[in-house]
Amino acid sequence: MQSSPPVYVTDTHALWWYLKADARLSANAASVFRQAAAGEATIIVPAIVVAELYFLSVKVRDPVVPAEFLQDLTAFGMVLVDTGSEQLALLDAFPEIPDIHDRLIAAEAVKHEAVLVTVDRLLAASPNVETLW
Repeated sequence: MQSSPPVYVTDTHALWWYLKADARLSANAASVFRQAAAGEATIIVPAIVVAELYFLSVKVRDPVVPAEFLQDLTAFGMVLVDTGSEQLALLDAFPEIPDIHDRLIAAEAVKHEAVLVTVDRLLAASPNVETLW
């Protein structure tokens, strides 16, 4: 019996650093992105991450146009998911995470029973979400 490929959720910084080939992306995170690009894993990209990615890219004057980025997602082994009632119902499961965007990203990981790829120490310290960096 063949097992399904692993599923991950990415946060904004991990995705940005991957797209920019930035040295701040850890070896473990880079490996996850390579696996996804090779079809050996799936990376879930929460809608809030696309919004944050856009605002981050504009701030650093290197705009990532959301419509263009979304067209390229599948080539990277990534899947966009919308925020829905299941994620919203999980928001109170993360009292240790003060940022609403980070709570939504954590909720996405829990909903999909996926490992969250993040450098964020508050997310990594949460007992309710498995992380990798």
